[in-house]
Amino acid sequence: MKYYQIATLVSLCILLGGCASSATDARADALANGKAIFSTGRDSQGQTIAAQTPPLMPSCQACHGANGAGGVHLPGGAVSADLRYSALVSGQKHPYTMALLERAISTGIDDDGDSLNPVMPRWQLSKQDLHDVAYYVLHKLK
Repeated sequence: MKYYQIATLVSLCILLGGCASSATDARADALANGKAIFSTGRDSQGQTIAAQTPPLMPSCQACHGANGAGGVHLPGGAVSADLRYSALVSGQKHPYTMALLERAISTGIDDDGDSLNPVMPRWQLSKQDLHDVAYYVLHKLK
């Protein structure tokens, strides 16, 4: 192998090593932000997450519990849904994907295309915040 080929390979390895580290940092930041939104109703910068109409509770966790198991009885007879992986993916005819979960969070349309109970807020999140909280729910609530 010629010198310039080796130098190119070494540079590529260094670059890829940096990219892998950056990707890991980005995933950790996304999970931290998603957890903050889920737990507190505020993103990792401290900004309150708004909804189209004022929510009954200030955060996802307030209705669905810290582990996402749901079962909280809400006004009007609604019961909060189980958001754990087993309920959203394993237990569904049409398993939730990131896109379907993001749609449910932001528009109130479930995995089957039906409207969720109106007690579920239609959260108004930035694209990044929406992705982060959906990622957190799908990957960390077991």
